Order: sequence, then structure tokens, then C-alpha cells
Amino acid sequence: MKTVFAVIPAAEAVTSAIAGFQALPLADNARLVGLHVTPLAITYGLASDLALASYIEAQIAAAEQEREKAEAVFNDVCQRAGVAAEWRAVRSPDNIVSPHAGGMARAADIVLTPQLPAEASIGRHILEEIVFAAGRPVIALPEQWSGDSLSARVLVAWDGGREAARAAFDALPLLAHAEAVKIVSVTGSPEDPVRQFTPGDDIAVTLSRHGVAVETASADSTQKSVAEALNEQATQFGATLLVMGCYGHSRLRERLLGGVSRTMLQKVPLPLLLSN
Repeated sequence: MKTVFAVIPAAEAVTSAIAGFQALPLADNARLVGLHVTPLAITYGLASDLALASYIEAQIAAAEQEREKAEAVFNDVCQRAGVAAEWRAVRSPDNIVSPHAGGMARAADIVLTPQLPAEASIGRHILEEIVFAAGRPVIALPEQWSGDSLSARVLVAWDGGREAARAAFDALPLLAHAEAVKIVSVTGSPEDPVRQFTPGDDIAVTLSRHGVAVETASADSTQKSVAEALNEQATQFGATLLVMGCYGHSRLRERLLGGVSRTMLQKVPLPLLLSN
């Protein structure tokens, strides 16, 4: 990989972002691009022009301080780590800045999104909206993540759907460098009633033609949710990365495709490679 973008909402995300960059299979001239989107103040229901002006000024000042701190920490840590990097910062008219950040990352080989508590950043991000807007594979990193490799042991969640297929092939550069790859199909759950299930054997054969050493397995979820079954499989396998498709974010699609993505994204349990 040569061009990696990292969405940096606050200085607290820098360490995980750089750790994620260094944990990827990188080309010699690989470059990390830090993205920061500052939300412009949006106000509702303030009683007077004076209050409105005061509020806006305070919000703009706080956002600017957050941007300056994030940029300073990013540049400093990259320099000390010997990472070739650049910083890009823009303003968005919306307080939910995820679609803007995702749109900025469309030229990336892959996008890193370190996770922070909601209160840790003025410009809060919604992970799935970055995935939808970017059109690129996105790796979500858990809070304060650090690790030596994202591609050491990769678990691929497979349900035969379009999103799962897209994720598996988006992950191919990592799978090709993996020590072990396991494709898991979860059966026995009513969560995906309209999904046409197909076994993972065909995708395993295709990936093996790319030199990927793949094993397949199935997990039963009659007594647990699909998300619980995947987390259990990831723990048993010692997965450093879980590859999975990400549903569309409309309520209709969420109802049709089930709650697996929602559960996994609410609290990222381990690095997730997401595609849509």
C-alpha cells in the first residue's frame, strides 16, 4: 500500500492512526495523509443576537484549538516515527462531519479511522458514514489501539452478500501478506432473513488463486447473535483484523440486512476492515 488516509478528529487519535499505518503492508514510498474536518458552529434557539455571536465565537475558537493541537501532535509523532506524512484540514458546514471526511479520502488505498469517545472531539464522526462516503475500504481501530500487524491473522466474515464480497476483495492486499486467513460463515440466525446464503468455499478457492492460504469454518448462532458468534470466532482465532461488509445506513436497509454491522460498529471490538 502506498497512500493511506487517516481521519484524525482530535489529537488523541494520532497514536492509533500512526500505529495502524505502520501495521499495514506498506510500499517503500508509502505516505500517510492526516484528515481533519472542523465543523462550523450551527446554532438553534438562541434568544438574542448577542448570545448567538458569543456562542459562535466560542465554538469557532474551540474547534480551531482542537485542529491546531491535532495537527501539532500529528506532525510531531510522524516526524519522530520517520513516517512520510502530510496534513489536510478543512471546514464543514455540518456538525456531523463524517461524510465530508469520507469524501476527502476517496483517493486512498485504504482509510484508517481511530475510534474515540464521542465527547473527545468537537467534530464527531459516525463510522459507517465515512465508509459510505469514501467508497474505499476503511479500517476502524479500537480506542487506544496499538499492534505490530493488522494482516497477521485475518478473519473474513462471509454471508454471500454483495457487501461481504466487496470487503473480501478490498482486503486482498492484506490477505496476501497474512500469516493465516479464516473465512467464517455464521448459520442458524434469523437476523438476515432476506440474505441469500452461499458457503465460503467458492470465495476461498478464488482467494487461494491469489496465493492466500485460506481455511473455512462455520459458526452456529442459534443461541447467540451473529455479532457474538463473530467475536467468539475472532477471539479463538487470535484475529488481528476482522473483514466484513457494512450495511447501508437507511432504516429500511438496516431492517432488511440485520443488526450485525450496527452491533460491531457501536463498540469496535478489534480492528475492522469495512466496505460497502
